[in-house]
Amino acid sequence: MNWNRKRKQKKKIPRSKNNIIASIEGERKTYLAINAIFAGIIILVFIYSGFFNPEKSEYPLRCIHEQVTGEPCPSCGLSRSFSSIIRGNLDQALMYNEYGMRIFLFFLLQLVMRISNIVFILRKPLLIRNLIIADSVIAVITFLLAFGQFFTYYIRILF
Repeated sequence: MNWNRKRKQKKKIPRSKNNIIASIEGERKTYLAINAIFAGIIILVFIYSGFFNPEKSEYPLRCIHEQVTGEPCPSCGLSRSFSSIIRGNLDQALMYNEYGMRIFLFFLLQLVMRISNIVFILRKPLLIRNLIIADSVIAVITFLLAFGQFFTYYIRILF
C-alpha cells in the first residue's frame, strides 16, 4: 500500500538556477516585444493624427456608431481632437471632443511608459516581475481615468 502511494505522488523537481534564468529571459523577451508593439501603435496613432488636418475633414475612418444610430458617441471627434492637440490648438481640440485631451494624455503617458519599460528591461532584466506588476496597475488606473466616460455611456444605453 505504501509503495502505491509513493508511486502516485509526483516527484517535485527543484528548479535549477538555469531554469529560472531561462524563464526570466523568456519573460523579458516577451515583455520587450509587447512594449515595442504598443509603443509602435501609439506612435502610429500620433502620426495619423498629425497627417490629417481637422479643418479639411479628410479622415478615412468614420464613426460606425454614428453611421448606424445617427447619434454621436463619446469617441466622435477624437481624431480631429488629437490632430488639433498635435497642432497646438487646444481650444479647438476641446470643441471636437471634450474627452480628447484626457485620452491624448493617456496615450502620451503610455508611450513614455513603454519606452521607459524598454530601457529599464534592457538595463535591469532580473526585476521584470516587479515592473510588470507596477506597469499593469498604472496602466489600468490611467485607462479607467481616461476612458471611464465610455463605460458609463454604454451602461446607460444598455440599462
